Formats: sequence, C-alpha cells, structure tokens
Amino acid sequence: MLNFILRLVARLPLRLVHGLAAIVGWFAWHLGGERKRLSLLNVDLCFPELSAAERRRIVYRSFGHYYKTLSEYPLIYLGDADRLRALTVEIRGQDLLDQALAEGKGVILAAMHLGSFEVSAIPMSERYTMTGLFKPVKYAALSDLALKGRSRFGGQVVPIVKRNGKRAVGSQLLRALKRGEIIYAVPDRDPPRGQGVFAPFFGIEAHSPVLIPKLVQATGARVLICYGERLPKARGFVMHFVEPPAGYDSEDLQRAAAAINAGTEACVRAHPEQYWWGYMRFKRRPDGEISLYRKTARRTAPPTAARDGREAA
Repeated sequence: MLNFILRLVARLPLRLVHGLAAIVGWFAWHLGGERKRLSLLNVDLCFPELSAAERRRIVYRSFGHYYKTLSEYPLIYLGDADRLRALTVEIRGQDLLDQALAEGKGVILAAMHLGSFEVSAIPMSERYTMTGLFKPVKYAALSDLALKGRSRFGGQVVPIVKRNGKRAVGSQLLRALKRGEIIYAVPDRDPPRGQGVFAPFFGIEAHSPVLIPKLVQATGARVLICYGERLPKARGFVMHFVEPPAGYDSEDLQRAAAAINAGTEACVRAHPEQYWWGYMRFKRRPDGEISLYRKTARRTAPPTAARDGREAA
C-alpha cells in the first residue's frame, strides 16, 4: 500500500504536490510544536540584525519548503526519469565542478540542508561517478526505498554504521576520491561527540563535522558547497556549486571547519526560507556554556545575548 501511494504521488504534477505541501506546512505552523520552537529560536540566534517580523516570516516560509522537500521524495526515488532530469532548469558553477575533477584528486560536495540537493544530484550521477553517505532509518521499507532511489541513476551509496560505539563510513569514500571521483557529505549537522570541532556558524560556536577536512588532508581533493534552489510556482530547481572560502584545506581542523561553515552560511543567507531551521544545529556547547535550546533561554535573553552562549544559568 505504501509503495502504491508513493508511486501515485510521484505521478502528480509538481505544482499540485507543492500546493498540498504548503497547506500541510500552514497547518504545522499554526499547530506549533517543537519544530516551530526550534526554528524560531535558530533564526533569532542567526539573524539578530533582522526585525522580529522578518525573522518570523523566514520561519513561516521555511515550513512550506520543509514539507515541499518531503513531498518531492516520491518523484525523486520513483518518478519518471526524464521528468526528474527536466526539473533542473539551470546548473550554476558546473564549470567549477568540471575543473576540480580535471585535477584528478576527486571532489567533495558539501551537500547542505538547503532547498533540494537530491532533485538535481541523483540524475547527475549518470554523468558523474558519485558516492554518498546514507543513514538507514527506522523503517526498513523506507530505507530500502531511499537506497534504491539514490542509486537509480548509477550513484553509489555508503551506509553509515556503528563500529565499537562510533559511526564509521568505511574506506569507500577515501577510495572513491583516490580514483578522482565525486563524493558528497553533509557539513551542516552536529556530529556525535568526539567527531567534531567547534567553529563559528552565524557567529555562534557550532560543533561541526571534520569528515570533509580529514578527507581533504588525506587526498588533496577539492571541496564545493552545493544545494538545489527551489524556484517559485514549481518552475523547477537551480543547482548551485560554490567554492568555499580559503582555509578549507588547512591542516588545522578547526580552521578548515570554520571555512566550510562560512561557505554554507553564505548560501543560507541567500535563501534563508529554504533552510531546515528545525534542527538542533547548536545542540552541543563548548565546555562551560549552557544549552541554547533550554526552553527558558529564549524568554530570558534577547538574540544578541544568546549568540554568546554564555548567559548566566
């Protein structure tokens, strides 16, 4: 039954799917809940220079984009291949990707939670040899769907597994880079404790992944930040490839993570309403700092004070 429903959704016009997703987002916004609380707090922390109304507007619009992203997965994983290819109406920075590949050391795509990366990236895997990470979800049927969907055009997927209590991705990514291929990983998440460093993101110390910097150190691969911008009125998507600021290849992991964070921040600032604000990006704090997500924090401190993460307990 699930497969039937997903295949049905995959055949619907994108404008209708996005319209239904916008309605769901409207209801989710008005129902409130934890996602709304976290989103409002994150935007308050990251955009203190904006008015309260402007920050609230970003979060409201982000709800619609969040559910649009979820509604696109049936089309991405099961929809007509030609139709999916046609959704990418423009690729900006493809010359950067081709130039980086020509160096022969591989390319790491820092694929962030902005817009829809997979709409464009999955079809591109029939032209470029690509390997990405995959975190299995609780329900086996959905994991299997995602696994097959992400590899339907020839891309390779590496499951994230735990070994000795720690997450491991195996040696597949390293081997792919040494063959001069493309891999992609997520830079805008809070990794498990001990697997990241603190680096600024919107002026806030954020626990940041070091997988990408470590792979750069091991291979000399180039890094490009990428995301799929969702165009209004279901007109399609624009795929962006953007060079990160200098320092992403530093041997200092903290400096490298800071450069990647700065690059992702610039992309978010360009399209803040399409970012996934409902995630605890600043969950872990440096020693001595209290949680930014305490339910009392937002009521007792203005955004400018909360940015320091050192308000009195």
